Amino acid sequence: MGQLALRILGTALLMLALCAPASATSSLSFEGGGYWIDLEVGDSDQPVIASVRFHAPGDRDGVVLLAENVVVETFDTKGQVLILRYVDGAGAVAPFTLSVHRQSGVLQIGTRTIRSPFHWTP
Repeated sequence: MGQLALRILGTALLMLALCAPASATSSLSFEGGGYWIDLEVGDSDQPVIASVRFHAPGDRDGVVLLAENVVVETFDTKGQVLILRYVDGAGAVAPFTLSVHRQSGVLQIGTRTIRSPFHWTP
């Protein structure tokens, strides 16, 4: 392949990369009662929960929860409503429900109910 062909191919690949739609990510979190739940949000056409990292009290590293064990019942960024359930419980993390309505977050895990403010801006 000649020099000119390589330049044209390189330019075409660069333009393709620059023109491809990018999907940004942001993160939201709940912190209360020593628990910290970090939600990675993928922003494409409609925001979706891309991953969930759960930190129990005293756990600095946290555990990334398997997507098949996370049920997002509601995720409305405009109405500021989130209902997320973790349904496994066989692993290191007990089943829990995180409910958020506007700025009020409630984590129900085991017999505990933890209330904490929730901020919708990353």
